[in-house]
Amino acid sequence: MLTTVLLAAALANDAHLPPLIPWQGTSEALMQTGGPLVTDFELSAGFDSPNYHSTMTYLSKLQKANPEQFVITRIGTSDAGRDINMLIAAQEVTSSAEQIRNSDKPTLLIQAGIHSGEIDGKDAGFMLLRDIANGKRPDILKRVNILFIPILNVDGHERRSAYNRINQRGPREMGFRTNGQNLNLNRDYTKLDTPGVRAIAQVVNEYAPDLYIDVHVTDGADYQYDITYGYNPSFVSTTPHVTNALDTYISPVIDNKLEQFGHVPGPLVFVMDKMEFSKGLAGWVAGPRYSNGWGELRHLPTILVENHSLKPYKQRVLGTYVLLDGAIDALAQHSAELQQAIAQSMNAPHKELVVDFSYAKEPDFVQFKGIEYEHYQSDATGAKEVRYLGKAKHYDRLPIYWKKDVKTKVTVPKAFYIPTSYEQIITTLQLQGINVETVENTQTMKLVRGDIIDHEFASTPFEGRFRVTPTMHYEPVDTTIDSNWIRVSTAQPLGLLATHMLHPQAPDSLFQWGFLHSVFQRTEYVENYALAPYAQQLLDENPALKAQYTQKLEDENFANDADARRAWLYAQSPYYDQQYLRYPILMQY
Repeated sequence: MLTTVLLAAALANDAHLPPLIPWQGTSEALMQTGGPLVTDFELSAGFDSPNYHSTMTYLSKLQKANPEQFVITRIGTSDAGRDINMLIAAQEVTSSAEQIRNSDKPTLLIQAGIHSGEIDGKDAGFMLLRDIANGKRPDILKRVNILFIPILNVDGHERRSAYNRINQRGPREMGFRTNGQNLNLNRDYTKLDTPGVRAIAQVVNEYAPDLYIDVHVTDGADYQYDITYGYNPSFVSTTPHVTNALDTYISPVIDNKLEQFGHVPGPLVFVMDKMEFSKGLAGWVAGPRYSNGWGELRHLPTILVENHSLKPYKQRVLGTYVLLDGAIDALAQHSAELQQAIAQSMNAPHKELVVDFSYAKEPDFVQFKGIEYEHYQSDATGAKEVRYLGKAKHYDRLPIYWKKDVKTKVTVPKAFYIPTSYEQIITTLQLQGINVETVENTQTMKLVRGDIIDHEFASTPFEGRFRVTPTMHYEPVDTTIDSNWIRVSTAQPLGLLATHMLHPQAPDSLFQWGFLHSVFQRTEYVENYALAPYAQQLLDENPALKAQYTQKLEDENFANDADARRAWLYAQSPYYDQQYLRYPILMQY
């Protein structure tokens, strides 16, 4: 009777969503209906997810039920003061990062709730850990260690509502996408503005997991797949050894297990045109602002799970349980191969780094399990809209446009040199685990300097920052380097990440994120009564400069613009601010 009431209430809130293809998987047998460790999700028949307080209460209950193998540690504190907790599960209980790092078993890091409305991973993880705690799954910790973060975005989690995601079937109340400061944690992996992602960086640095799984729920079109996941494909991957290992050893095991339990695993893709699915798929490639793009540059095998938002919450959570179980199987069976791939990736030479891609103009083609759809004229919007019909449709040759055309490629320098005055940049690098060293001996070196010859600020802030896109000119300069400089070598495990963070042309560089806006401001100016006679003296004493000026005067607009002439003359003088529009981080090649 209770299940019928809950189902009726849930369906009433889903009336605006497309019809479902009926589903019944053997994974439903994973649910418990009672007992001391039954989850709130199970008690609600798969419709609800608990709030922060109930989540932390259950986490504590798990630990108390299995103190020989479970320990809880706080990995951070949110802006609002909430604890960000992680449960460490190991065959012999430990809170020591060193013991986990040096364990003879591989370690799986599971992260849920980075987008707290997409909370499937929390309830799936609780069921999996419960089955370990009650003795149903003693095999798991004999094979792997588990680091489980039930909620990363704890403040967003408590902005709970039934109306946070219009195109998602459950849970009935869910958290919000961004945190308490309206920042999206899955855009923060290079700049580290949020305590949640700073906590993740620390966990990865301290515990050195072998596989990192970040659980989300997707937006967009309707299709048959209920559990989709992915990582940057090998043909665009900066670290293809790791990608190939995921393709060869991890993904097939996960897919096989999902299919055995009645789920339909699929690729992580989006659509080119949400109004016309047949135009094809968008093969997205993540940069390092995202978890899987960040993991790629760290040589850390990272899987981004995107469960299908239009599938029921129960189906998605059960599918996530099976995916995690499959990942455990794969990691236990193939940790040696994965470690070998990571070592090969770290030892591979990286002379160039593609920092930005654009979508290919010509598609590849794939088979795809879609859903039939039609167009109709909406009285509400006054426009033609798309309507999915809840019937399977198979595409034999659906176009897919991969984001694989090289847009920006940079040469990886041997090292970057940063003035010690840029403390925020140095601190952010250290939080990432990137090795930085103070220059000890004064020396004169030929380094490459970048001058900003043009730039464009975004018209609106993004993630709390005004981003900037520069056009750069580079030239070698003799520079005296001393203890007021920090050296960042790229010949280190995180050298690729350091390059992306410090090269001004990289879209996720700290520069483009706004850490160096002060270089765009001038603080010393000139009085015209002083400039005019000084400029005349400068021209009289420097024939080459005078010739350059005479040539510029051939431009009638310049010649008739006194302010432009003054500005140009001032810029040629030694009084002009030599740091204005100059990128302060130098590069050694």
